[in-house]
Amino acid sequence: MPPAHSIEDQIIYGKIAAVSRHAGEQLQRISRSPLIAESRAFAAGIVTETAGLVHQIQGEAEHLYALRASTRAMYDHFAYDLEEGDVLISADVYKGGTKGQMLTMVLPFFLEGELTLSPVIRVQLTDLAGEYPGGYHPEAFEMWQESMRITPVKLYSGGKLQRDVQRFVLANSRTPELLASDLDALRASLLQAQTGLRSIIQAYGLSKVARAIGQMKAHTQGQVLNLLPEGRKEWCGAADFSASKASGRVQVRMQREGNLWKADFTGSASQVEAPFNCSEATTSACAVAAILAEHLESLPVNDGLLDVFEFKLPAGSMVNPVYPSATALGYHTAGQAVAAAVTHALNGSGNGEGKFPAVHGAAPLTVLYAPIGTQKQTVPVFLELGYTASASGWGPPVLHSGRRLASAEELEWRSGLRMTQRELAGDEVMEVRVELLDGSWETCIFVPDQADSSGLSVAVESCGEVWKGTVTGLPLSAGATIHYTFARNGGGRPAEKEVGLHGTKG
Repeated sequence: MPPAHSIEDQIIYGKIAAVSRHAGEQLQRISRSPLIAESRAFAAGIVTETAGLVHQIQGEAEHLYALRASTRAMYDHFAYDLEEGDVLISADVYKGGTKGQMLTMVLPFFLEGELTLSPVIRVQLTDLAGEYPGGYHPEAFEMWQESMRITPVKLYSGGKLQRDVQRFVLANSRTPELLASDLDALRASLLQAQTGLRSIIQAYGLSKVARAIGQMKAHTQGQVLNLLPEGRKEWCGAADFSASKASGRVQVRMQREGNLWKADFTGSASQVEAPFNCSEATTSACAVAAILAEHLESLPVNDGLLDVFEFKLPAGSMVNPVYPSATALGYHTAGQAVAAAVTHALNGSGNGEGKFPAVHGAAPLTVLYAPIGTQKQTVPVFLELGYTASASGWGPPVLHSGRRLASAEELEWRSGLRMTQRELAGDEVMEVRVELLDGSWETCIFVPDQADSSGLSVAVESCGEVWKGTVTGLPLSAGATIHYTFARNGGGRPAEKEVGLHGTKG
């Protein structure tokens, strides 16, 4: 029979988890941004006074390490300079982030003058500067073309809004009113979460809450370790990717040492002058998603999960680029190759499906917007209309499965785009067609080069002309159509040459 405090620990941790889930749900309800309210492009969590992760919910795997890493960067930046009422924000790829247009907000919570559990939310913003609205720039070679960089700063200090900071951030967005409302929604959700945390601490006391967190961390660590393979000295694999004249190989060697799983990406290709590099947080997330595969959604996301894994990511490589390299499309390119290399290694460097299913795959990105300068606010429309089936079954690959597909009604009512087709053609093909009903538009579309192997294609028809694949800043007029074909996903390509990459039995 378990000790009495074990049951109490589960109750306390369950209440803390409910606080982070409720923060995310409230944000969805009150946000005006379709990325947040409809696509679930956010993560919400609770951290300790040292920015250890207590619990996290996330719309997609990209956030797995970034919420904690971004919070740690903010806490380090403001060490000995935090007080009740502060609200910290950061949107920096090189301080724990993954790509531009992503902002993390934390509300430090003090109880009797001591910093304690604090709520954090990380979101993808609709627009935060960059050369093109929305931040998807297939030809970018540095981060400034993708987004504004916000290093850790206080949006509120001691409960008072720092209007100079607010004005500066809003002035660098093409959607200042939408951004202002989203910042308010973020703070409101964090304040509500803070109220929930205060109630839990007051009901049980800090010592019991800390014990419950420690017990769940240890329990989660045990669950993760039980899922990891054994029986070899090392697992090795590699995968290639190519996109818009840039290409490279991701290479990984993994070892299990006691309660640690070490992944060494030495030998991976150098960073590229294109937006296909992966930040440390992105690489770590893609690798862990591949290792835990279908178990990731059922495991509590806390330090017990994250700290099992240790990464060696060479600086200046595409899995850990140096400032100010572009990273906006890294998750969809090199990140998929990271997952492919890990899966390749875990399945014995074979090409067939093994115990570890593929979680990666090709996916297009589409952003539509009014011609720049024609409107007071340029609100981009992100099209997420279908998916390429995963290699191991019907449904999107795990790395693309967190967001919700837009409905035809929402698309036409909100954006003036009519979905004239979304249907399954055969067992493994989804056809989607969208028509622009009125007005003038421009679009940026990114289609990975390896999409051909999976049957994925995107074609744009406007004024009697047809464009296929990746386009940047393409003008469109009323009557133009975008046609998507999604089919079985071949995933990232295992490396063609595997000499010296096979695992060795222990």
